Amino acid sequence: MYQNNKLTRAVRLAIAAGAATTAMAMPTSVAFAEEAAEESVERIQVTGSRIKRQELTAVTPIIEVDAQEFAISGNLNVEQKLAELPSTLPSFGPSSNNPGDGTATVNLRGLGTSRTLVMVNGRRWVPSRQDGVVDLNTIPASLIENVEIITGGASAVYGSDALGGVVNFNMKDDFEGVEFSTLYDVTTEGDAEKFNLDMTMGGNFADDRGNAVLYLGYSQREALFQGDRDFSNVALTESGDELVAGGSSGVPGTRIWGGPTLADGTVVGTFGPNGEGLPWVEPDSRFNYAPDNFLQLPQERYSASAFAHFYVTDEHRIYSEVSFIRNYVPQELAPTPAFTTVELNPNSVFFDQAVRDAWGLESGETVSAFVGRRMVENGSRQSLDTRDAFRILLGVDGYINDDWSYDVYYSRSMLDQSNLLNNDVAASRFRQAVLVTDDGTACQDPSGGCVPMNIFGAGNISQEAVDFVNVGAANVTSVIQEVFMANVAGTTPWTLPGAQEPIGMVFGFEKRQDESSFRPDEFLAGGDVLGFNAGEATIGNYSSDEFFTEISIPVLSGKAFAEDLSLWGAARFADYSNIGNVESFAAAINWAPAEWVSTRVGFQQAVRAPNVSELFLGASNGFPGATDPCASNGFQPGITDVALCEATGVAPGMVGNFEQANSQIEGSFGGNQDLSEETSDTLTLGVVVQPMDGLDFTIDYFSIEIEDAIASYGVNNTLNVCYNVVQDINDETCQNIQRRADGNVSLVQSLNANIGLIETSGIDFNITYNTEFDFGFFGNGSSLNVQFRSTYLDKFEVTPIAALPDTVNKCDGYFGNTCGVPRPEFQSNTRINWTTGDLTLSALVRYIGETEDDQLMVDEDLSASDLVVPELDSKIYLDLSASYIVSDALKVNFGVKNVLDEEPQALGDSQQQANTFPELYDVFGPRVFLSGTYTFN
Repeated sequence: MYQNNKLTRAVRLAIAAGAATTAMAMPTSVAFAEEAAEESVERIQVTGSRIKRQELTAVTPIIEVDAQEFAISGNLNVEQKLAELPSTLPSFGPSSNNPGDGTATVNLRGLGTSRTLVMVNGRRWVPSRQDGVVDLNTIPASLIENVEIITGGASAVYGSDALGGVVNFNMKDDFEGVEFSTLYDVTTEGDAEKFNLDMTMGGNFADDRGNAVLYLGYSQREALFQGDRDFSNVALTESGDELVAGGSSGVPGTRIWGGPTLADGTVVGTFGPNGEGLPWVEPDSRFNYAPDNFLQLPQERYSASAFAHFYVTDEHRIYSEVSFIRNYVPQELAPTPAFTTVELNPNSVFFDQAVRDAWGLESGETVSAFVGRRMVENGSRQSLDTRDAFRILLGVDGYINDDWSYDVYYSRSMLDQSNLLNNDVAASRFRQAVLVTDDGTACQDPSGGCVPMNIFGAGNISQEAVDFVNVGAANVTSVIQEVFMANVAGTTPWTLPGAQEPIGMVFGFEKRQDESSFRPDEFLAGGDVLGFNAGEATIGNYSSDEFFTEISIPVLSGKAFAEDLSLWGAARFADYSNIGNVESFAAAINWAPAEWVSTRVGFQQAVRAPNVSELFLGASNGFPGATDPCASNGFQPGITDVALCEATGVAPGMVGNFEQANSQIEGSFGGNQDLSEETSDTLTLGVVVQPMDGLDFTIDYFSIEIEDAIASYGVNNTLNVCYNVVQDINDETCQNIQRRADGNVSLVQSLNANIGLIETSGIDFNITYNTEFDFGFFGNGSSLNVQFRSTYLDKFEVTPIAALPDTVNKCDGYFGNTCGVPRPEFQSNTRINWTTGDLTLSALVRYIGETEDDQLMVDEDLSASDLVVPELDSKIYLDLSASYIVSDALKVNFGVKNVLDEEPQALGDSQQQANTFPELYDVFGPRVFLSGTYTFN
């Protein structure tokens, strides 16, 4: 066995703040002969600083989830476990079909996935999208050693994107033997299966100076449709005082607006199978799109990872990490709803005689109409995502002398995504195919092989017509990130008079390059599609050079009322190629007046640089409803700036007197290369109490304010802010408005801008209790472990446009179309483990507090009695599981999730999808899982 003859120095250096990076795995990770020393090292962990500390004396509040929690929970995908924590807001996951993009993400404090930094072994992981967000599908649960969650701004230590906090996955990278693990998970309905099989093998080499680990994994998740559950098989809407079957106005028989009136007085709103005119009846005539949507997205994942390290000398080692992950996640939506304006032949045989008579037009005349046709004959829309993620990392670390260590590494991450869109409809071909001759046998414009299409009546479209209008798209996304990091860490010669440990410091340099491209199919880029959103290419890159430092200053120790008093500080100075110089700072005070109680106060100023998507997003045009303040219908005397209206193109004397030409105004939406960084201030106040052996609890207050949050004005707000608020022709809002010669607005550019303000605050209260008993099974005693985590959300306020301070969305305790996913004021998570011998029985109790529909927040004149579902009730979920060590080689886990069969509360118009918020509330019913691990030594 290779021994590290400088073990004592390594342990002392690590505890005293000598170990540099979170993922460094310094020589203290070598196998030790002395068990006590090994246990000392195991206590060292990530705590919001690259200077390592024990969890209860962390610089900032942290949460740790160990490998046992994943195993005993039966979670195949890590985002599901993270979504259960009170400090996170559920984001995209296995039920995110629409909205969704096939990724699984984490959202700390509900501040947004792009404001949560995800790391593996303390280093940046493969970005999955152009906004830099990591897809948690690329991190296999079976390889996780533990997960550390640092809440609050952490940019001074870890760099950009950490406004909400950091989620760090520590992976198994030092292993001897061969281990197989598998899991099977199925609902009590016998559907929505999940399966995975993993193999980990590793061993030492070169007289135990090195170790290599190879991991191979396969995971499969089966599809479940919304039609497979009673609560989601019908798209619900609100009518009167009840929830009723609703859906889309794009129907298989075609919805027509402004249709003719029949001889019997019926206004034609849709059509029967023979082209007969029928009235539109709300909501009975609507199309139920729910059954065609996934409730659980299918997934197939292949993973391969290799970790290795080799000690060149006692003092220095080289290490490497290589990972490849292929994820295939399809989405499926109801058939294309073709909403568009078309020219029709009112004398076509596609209409019955009564409708043709009602049109009352001569042969050869056409009529313009806006229609909504559900293209069921074309099949369900499919979005098929295949993501290939590859990452390679090479590094060297070691000791410079007895007091200083170093770590240097380079990593390159690449993601290639192919997105296939099937069964869409070409807008131009649709319009061409519906304008037919009187006898319906040919298109009036036969170019391009046009096939006449009868959209008037369900099932009337021929396969030849389907083939003519059907289009697919193949879109390609590439993301590349390169990171070079070098740092030194250690203890200085200086020790303050009242302290026992010297001052510790870290100095480092990081260089990062981010680039990506999205190249859409020609149909998508050209906007000639009806079922999927059009968009132009997004291509861009930026780089940063960053210097960072940390200092830990022990002030007093072992004194009266000062068992420990220490100061900590961090700073990072970055030079971005696109936004210039930015800085972030952090400071904290830890004071323990006695061994059983300590306090912590921290302040951090964090930054987030704009990502490629926000900077370079390809422009797309739209026509939202908007009001021109300079026109008669929008002018506000005494508020609207008349001179500014005239300066931007309205003729003198016409301000407030001319009529706006259209209720919709064209807007151009996209990225903005002139964006600057977001900034945040985070304040934390905490108390850690350990009143007795086995019991500790923490209370931490947090307050986070994000300024210059990146968002988009939109057309209406751009006009309002320009003419009624800032009233400055040089302001970006006014510069983005173009007018025609007649004074009407012709185009409003609505690019991303640093315009938002987000504020949140609350209290985390956590308890851990461990005790032992004399009784138990199999002639053994037993032990009890209880871990209680909770968050009280005091405030979550979003001001979308800081220039309009009256438009504050106060979302704490609300859900709906403004605030999105419910944000309960109180949530808790309690894990109870009872272990006797080789058996562990476990229960997880999750509580989600009640929330109100945000319409009650937006409209003060609205009362709860005006809404069908004014409130989502609180929910309690109970999971039960058991773990048994059959032998030294075999361990099995069995469990049932959602034992109480708690069903989601049905919603109408304020839902996210599937008549609920499926990533927050359980939508499957009870699930049963069985997993096992077998190890060969």
